[in-house]
Amino acid sequence: MIVKPAFLENIDDSAVERINASYKSRNEWEQDDVGYILIKIFPESKELGARFVTTDHKAKYDIIGKDAESIVQTLVRMKLIGNLQHSAYLGHELHKAEVALKLGKNFIQDSPLRF
Repeated sequence: MIVKPAFLENIDDSAVERINASYKSRNEWEQDDVGYILIKIFPESKELGARFVTTDHKAKYDIIGKDAESIVQTLVRMKLIGNLQHSAYLGHELHKAEVALKLGKNFIQDSPLRF
């Protein structure tokens, strides 16, 4: 028997439709009209960095923090992310950077972590 957390006990999941996830970046990717973010780790200070660059390629802000969530939430609060796809991508990449930092691994944006 599967035990559900209390907040799920009253949810009837018998009619939930299963959808297989997919993403074709060449067809579905959209440029964010606000700008783009370059992500970097700083092992010496144990920090992550997100540089906001405008669509005309001018660096405007460096957001530095100790964890991915604080950086992505700062980007959202400052309205530096213009679409949901970009927000999801940044959450993924910043989390990957945080894991790399904690494990002492190299981080390259848009590349898989090497273990």
